[in-house]
Formats: sequence, C-alpha cells, structure tokens
Amino acid sequence: MAFTAEKEALVVDSWNAIKADAAELGLKFFLRIFEITPSASGLFPFLRDTSVPLEKNPKLKRHAMSVFAMTCEAAVQLRKLGRVILKETTIKHLGATHAKAGITGEHFELMRYALLETIREAVPYMWSPKMRNAWAESYDQLVEAIKKEMRPVAKYEFAPEARYTKEEESLVVESWDIIKQDAAALGLKFFMRIFEIAPSSSGLFSFLRNSDVPISQNPKLKRHAMTVFSMTCDSAVQLQRIGKVIVRDTTIRKLGSTHLKAGVSNEHFEVMKYALLETIKEAVPHMWSNKMREAWGKAYDKLVAAIKEEMKPIPRALQATGFTDAEEDFVLGSWNVMKENAATLGLNFFLKIFEIAPSASSLFSFLRDSRVSLAQNPKLRRHAMAVFSMTCDSAVQLHTLGKVMVKDTTLTKLGQVHSMAGITQEHFEVMRFALLDTIKEAVPHMWCPEMRNAWAKAYDKLTEAIQEEMKTPADSTIVKYRLSSPNFTAEKEALVHDSWNAMQSDAPDLGLKFFLRSLFSTSITALTN
Repeated sequence: MAFTAEKEALVVDSWNAIKADAAELGLKFFLRIFEITPSASGLFPFLRDTSVPLEKNPKLKRHAMSVFAMTCEAAVQLRKLGRVILKETTIKHLGATHAKAGITGEHFELMRYALLETIREAVPYMWSPKMRNAWAESYDQLVEAIKKEMRPVAKYEFAPEARYTKEEESLVVESWDIIKQDAAALGLKFFMRIFEIAPSSSGLFSFLRNSDVPISQNPKLKRHAMTVFSMTCDSAVQLQRIGKVIVRDTTIRKLGSTHLKAGVSNEHFEVMKYALLETIKEAVPHMWSNKMREAWGKAYDKLVAAIKEEMKPIPRALQATGFTDAEEDFVLGSWNVMKENAATLGLNFFLKIFEIAPSASSLFSFLRDSRVSLAQNPKLRRHAMAVFSMTCDSAVQLHTLGKVMVKDTTLTKLGQVHSMAGITQEHFEVMRFALLDTIKEAVPHMWCPEMRNAWAKAYDKLTEAIQEEMKTPADSTIVKYRLSSPNFTAEKEALVHDSWNAMQSDAPDLGLKFFLRSLFSTSITALTN
C-alpha cells in the first residue's frame, strides 16, 4: 500500500509538534518497552549489571533519543523519498546489531505498540485512527528494511522467580474476589490487549486463522480467553496457601505441550504478563498499587515457570504427522456431539468388534466363562466407555498438542497389557474398522470421507504409540487366544448347505464383495489411509 500524501501530512504534523521533546519521549518510549517486557533490558549491554535506575541511565537516554528520532525522521521522509531514508550501511549495521542482540518479531511488535502509544500520549488532541495507521505503516517499512539484514537470533531466559508472601497473597485474593464475576469480559480484554501489542500472536490460535469473524466477536476466543484468565487468576490466589501452582500436573503438562507446539516464546509470555497486569489495573483502579502489581507479577511468573518446565521437545514416536487444522475440526466437531453418549457408543464399538471377530472376546478375562450376555456385562460396559473415550480424547487433542495425549506411563501400561493379551496387528485393524463404523452411525449427518480419514489418522497415531510399547520381555510367554472348534452338527451343516445353495449362482459378485470388505476392514485400501 502506497504511503499517501494524507498519511505523510499526518506524520509530519505530529512529528513537528513533538520533535522538540524527542529526548523525553524517546525515554518514555523505551521505558514502556521495558514495562511490557522487562527482560528486554538485558538486550542492551549498558543496562546489564548496573545499579542506576533505567530512567536515570545516561546511556539509555542517549540511545532512546537516537532511536526515537531516527524512527520518526524515517517516517517523515518515507513518501518524499519513496523508501526508508537510512543509508545502506546504517541499515546493515542495524540488522547485524539487532540479530546479535537476539531481537525477534515479537520485540518489533511490542516496540511498534510502545511507539504508537508514546506518540498518542504526546499529541492526544491530534490523534486519530488514521494517524495511528500512518505511523504504523511507516514503522513497519523501517522494520522490514532492518529484518532483511538480520540473521537467526538467540533466546534469553526469565529472571529467577521471587518468594511469594502472605501480604502479596492478600492483595491478589482481594482483587480477584472483586473481578472474578466479570471474568468473561476481562478475559476478552486481556486477549485483545495481547493482540494489540503483538498482532501476529493471533496466528498462534488455530481457531483464529482464516476466520471472517472479528476477533472481539469470535466465540471460541471468548471461551478460551475466559478460561485462561480465570485459570491464571485462580492459580495466583492459591499460590501462597498451597505453596505451589495449583493447576493439575496433567494440565500443566498439557499446557507445556500446547505452548511448545504453538511456538510460544519468552517474549509472548512477557507480553501476556503486561496485558494481564494492565487488565487487572483497569478493573480495580481504586485498589491498584505497586505492591499489588508485584504480587500479581510474581504469581504469574510462578505459573509460567511451571509451564516452561513442561515445554520439552516431543519424542519422535509421539509426534503428529500431517494432522491438519481441517482434520482437527472434523474430529472435534463430531466428538462434541458424541461424548455425552460415550457409554452407549463405547459398548456399540466393542460389540461391533466382537461381531467381526468373535474370538476377540477371549482376550478379556472378565468375559471368559461369563454367563452374562456381552451387551449386559457391566465390566465390559465400563471398559468399553473408558477405551472409547480415551481413543476419542486422544484424537481431539492430536493436532493441538502435536502428540498422543495419553500420559507416557499410561502408554507404557497399554503397551504391556496389549502385548500380554496377545493383541496383533489384525486386532488393531478390526478395532479401527469398528471405531469408524461406530462414529459413522453416531453422526450420519456429519459423516464424509474427509471425516473418516481424520479419525483414521488419529486412531493410527494412537495405535503406533501403543505398539512401540508392546515389547515382549525375554522371560515372558504371550498367550494367543483361539476360538475353540465346536462339534459341527447336522443342523449346522443344513443351515450352511441351504444358504450356500441360495448364494452360489451369485458367487462372482459375492466373492468380490467379500474381498473388498476384507480389504476395507483391514485398512489395506488407500481409501482409509
């Protein structure tokens, strides 16, 4: 988009009004950056290991004025020269400097936000959406020029967490008691502020990509925002009393996996921290103080530290391959419809398995020598519901987490149990066929080839993870169960004979159907791959 005369006029007029105060505004610009992302001060050698307050540091003052003035002058000249005015050698130097310092896309975005807010506060009587867009566009062009000269950057870590006191707990508890009834509205404000500071962070959420719904109206974002805001605040409230982050270990592991797969970085966490504190500040201005800010900040840092401990690389065996946003939507949409009937569907799933492979019932000790019909067996009902729900929950989380979500210890147990029971590849394939048919019957109005492929992929991934744990110990014996051969009576012979007489004229067609069904149910056909 061209930088028009109107945009140039908006930038020039505002710059003429503020350039006399460039030193003061430049410092405000950088202090706002450090307020949003405190660790960013570590990017500047002259700010490390110094006891001088940031706002008093003479080197920061000079640097801040230089950067602010350079940025604004580049904006003023943009339309006149048709390009960023900095000399090529200066651009190369800036690129190399920013790369060496570890500047990321998130840093550039928060600098953009800080710049616009600084100018807005300097000329509130002139400010407008058009002026904001004009300054933003000129800043983006400058950043684009710098990025072209940058190389891959290094990451830096958070500062160690601080001790959490009873006084800080009290400040957090009192403020949370006031704001929790508005958690839905505040959660949305929290996320909208994040996206205002770092617009590209919206791309971390699959349900916001390629959506025509305005972000502030997106129902999935509203639910997610309320959940995250409430979880964060609840964690803070309990921190001192419990002595640790209260989010369950399984949830912490899930949060770690989710944040890792999404590409969440330290900069994202710090932007979230700033957005959280600003949201709470606006919600309880009559209570807000530096002490309250520190209390909420410490609690947030504790939660983030717990999440980061679980942000470990995913083992290759558990990584999801090729499970797309669209496939996730198919699985998630159908599971949301089915899960309230998980008990019934789980039983249908297992009855279908036993219909296809009757001898499979012998794999379950609680079904052997039982006089209770399969459909009425309470142990089978419980087992079937548990397996069906676990399988579906695993499928639902596959794309989001980037791995099979069953805990590693459970996968190990599943591998051992399946191995000792004598489960074979054929059993897994029969289960796959039965699962897909069960889901098809449960949601016929939603069923389509794409949904079938999505569920099949998810099931195969779970099966692969289980099979990797099906190691046979050297000193153990796997017992294979076979259907015993009952006496073949005259009555049974007559039934077979009569039906065969009725079918044999159609043997070619029936034979083809038989093989097609066999191929289909054992997953050999490409249609189910």
